[in-house]
Amino acid sequence: MSDRESVLAANRAFYDAFESLDTEKMEAVWLKDPHIICIHPGHRKLSGWGPIMASWEGILDNVFEMKFELGEIEVMISGDLAIVVVEESLTQRGYDGTQRVNVLATNVFERVGNAWFMVMHHGSPVFAPADDEPPLQ
Repeated sequence: MSDRESVLAANRAFYDAFESLDTEKMEAVWLKDPHIICIHPGHRKLSGWGPIMASWEGILDNVFEMKFELGEIEVMISGDLAIVVVEESLTQRGYDGTQRVNVLATNVFERVGNAWFMVMHHGSPVFAPADDEPPLQ
């Protein structure tokens, strides 16, 4: 399997863990390291294994179902680091009913031995249409 295929498989494992609502599966895709980072859409940065896994447990325990449709995926690999940028269309069913949201995610993986582990996930909600120009800064 090529590096690109291995990174895509690790990225898919993240979304499979998400959809399974299984905390142990989510733990298996992340590198057990104090320097990992997670930024859930609309929230502040979380750093370290404990805070990040506690956030996933809270998310996964409070929904009945999650389904991802992944859009355009870009993969960049440099040595033992890989970046995956992906469009997520998420449908979730929970206590507040069913919600559908679009998120642009950046997932960063680090190769340890022969396996790729997530070291950063950053999700940003997308509100603008696909053909909208970003504002000048």
